[in-house]
Amino acid sequence: MQHIPNLIRSYLIEPWLPQVPGINEYRLYRHRFVVSILWGTLFYIATIILLAQFGFNIEIESLDVLRTFGLIAIVGIAAALIILRSTGRQILALNISLISLGLGLVYLIWYTAGIYSPFTPCTIIIPALATLCISGTAGIAWSVITFVLNSMLFAAANYGFTFPNVIAVETQTLAEFAGLFTAIAFIVFITVYYDLSNRKLRGLFEFEHNKFVHLAHHDSLTGLANRRHFIDKIEHAIFDASVNNGTFCVLYFDLNDFKNINDTLGHHSGDIILVEFATRLRAHSRSSDIIARLGGDEFCMLLVGLNDSDTIKKKIRAYSDALAVPLHLEETTYQISASIGYAVYPRHGTDYESLLKVADQKMYSVKRGKPGAMP
Repeated sequence: MQHIPNLIRSYLIEPWLPQVPGINEYRLYRHRFVVSILWGTLFYIATIILLAQFGFNIEIESLDVLRTFGLIAIVGIAAALIILRSTGRQILALNISLISLGLGLVYLIWYTAGIYSPFTPCTIIIPALATLCISGTAGIAWSVITFVLNSMLFAAANYGFTFPNVIAVETQTLAEFAGLFTAIAFIVFITVYYDLSNRKLRGLFEFEHNKFVHLAHHDSLTGLANRRHFIDKIEHAIFDASVNNGTFCVLYFDLNDFKNINDTLGHHSGDIILVEFATRLRAHSRSSDIIARLGGDEFCMLLVGLNDSDTIKKKIRAYSDALAVPLHLEETTYQISASIGYAVYPRHGTDYESLLKVADQKMYSVKRGKPGAMP
């Protein structure tokens, strides 16, 4: 049974989507919704006609009127599907289908007692489809058209005009049931399908929104936090530490001889080194640690709860050992290494600028070969 939706999508939905370039995922989903509504309407009308033809003993005059209504509506729906597939003009396709469905209903209602027709309630389908598939403005416009047509039928009956009625007395109750059931079934189908589609679209929107937020706060190459996001995390850590009398450490990394790799092997190899460097930092960090790429070959880490210099230096040596495993680039073996400095809150500063400045200075002291400058 689970294959049925996939078959419907593969053979009825996807082939009728617009064959034009440059359609985004949101537009494609809206087109799928419209195609589903068109096919659903077509199959429902076809089913009603087949049931009337073979399932009930209905007089020939009623069958002829019902077949004509079905022909008008189905031709319009088929034209809408073709227009949608070939041009992508969704609104035009939907309005053509609504016009054909409306003309078919007018024909059906005219020959089944006019305003007293059991199919008059079905006219509510048209503004409902216009509202859900096109827009609220289209729904209002089609509501006005539907109201005017029903008012004209009412006025004609009120002034003594007698409408033809091909429905026999024996099948009047069946026709009334069919009219009410059709109106209710269409409204329920459209509402439920729209609700499901709306949930799907909301999910897509939230996914895209979260992806955008992630990209805005993370480095596109390594996936680490970017400078702005890292500063936000430091400011949050400062606030928490000031309230709870806590402490934390900031590590500052700068890759050694990275410019030489970029100059000799190219930026592609440089990117591989940066990604590998970020991967090794992640592999040897706690889940609570925040790792960021500040830019170029400069990285930072925020380690909550660390303030002892000896412990921090052991941590730095552990990262240096993790980086020491050689990395093979093309036909060259590159030894990843980094100069690392640190700063502790609140010993070295009580704001992010001071902490980053101290950590940066200590890092450059290490790079210049002065490890003694790391008290």
